[in-house]
Amino acid sequence: MIGRGRDLSEKRDVLCLEVRSVKAQRLDLFVLYNLNWKSRARIQSLIRDGKILLNGEVSKPSRKVRSGEKVTVHLSQGTGLPEDYGNREIDVLYEDSWLLAVNKPAGLLVHPVGRHVYDTLINYLHHRYRGVTGEDGLPVRPRLCHRIDRDTTGLLVAAKDSHVHRDVQCQFEDRHVSKEYVALVTGTYPRDEDLLEVPIGEGRTLETCLEHKVLKDSRTRVRVLRRYRGHTLLVCLPHTGRQNQIRVHLAAQGFPIHGDVQYGAPEPLAELPQRYLLHSSRLRFYHPREKVWVDLRAPLPEDFQNVIDRLE
Repeated sequence: MIGRGRDLSEKRDVLCLEVRSVKAQRLDLFVLYNLNWKSRARIQSLIRDGKILLNGEVSKPSRKVRSGEKVTVHLSQGTGLPEDYGNREIDVLYEDSWLLAVNKPAGLLVHPVGRHVYDTLINYLHHRYRGVTGEDGLPVRPRLCHRIDRDTTGLLVAAKDSHVHRDVQCQFEDRHVSKEYVALVTGTYPRDEDLLEVPIGEGRTLETCLEHKVLKDSRTRVRVLRRYRGHTLLVCLPHTGRQNQIRVHLAAQGFPIHGDVQYGAPEPLAELPQRYLLHSSRLRFYHPREKVWVDLRAPLPEDFQNVIDRLE
């Protein structure tokens, strides 16, 4: 099995990759390109632990790999195949010969990580298109063009064609995609519109994100949709794409997203959703094959809408 085109629809304990690039590259970077759901640090750790072998031998992350060499990756057994693996319904909001957009539910990881080797959105998409060939005659292997967090709901775009994937992914990376999120925050947000410009870094808490040794510029524009007693419904338009940016920015203003305990919100009541209420509601990007702008929208999930109805 070679590269990113591998089939994620079936259980697999060992992945064999063949190097086909003429140009030599580091082992860890080669694996990172092919296993784009794992971080480089995690891949380096797996190489040192002997979970990733080069030509059957333990190597160093910095070792140069060349065309014709074989890389073997021993995958975690993970949580195992879910019972509904082959039957799980995916809410597809848009689809053509090259792209699809889904309405991701809460609690679903978008790609394998840790012990979640099979029960992720990309696995389910591979199963959905198993046995399907594209216009080029090759098997369809959906690739994610961007990512959203496990408990964030809403629009997620995937490509069925490698060239289209690269183009749309670059649009996300170069900030040419218009993104809108709906968030329910705790407290009464005072301004009808606001531009939040707070440099943030990586961290598990609000303090570590704001005080990280490496802070990156980040901007989010917010607009009030509706004020309730003790809560405010906002539209959030991120101009940059930092990790957990919207969640951190709102928490830094003293208005954490409802249910976002990680960034300072109180524990939600037992009868309310036990997650933070953030929804990717709209995406607008340029279709590289159709040569038109695609404008997609996703309705609020039922549990989010129920909270709004309750506040009304």
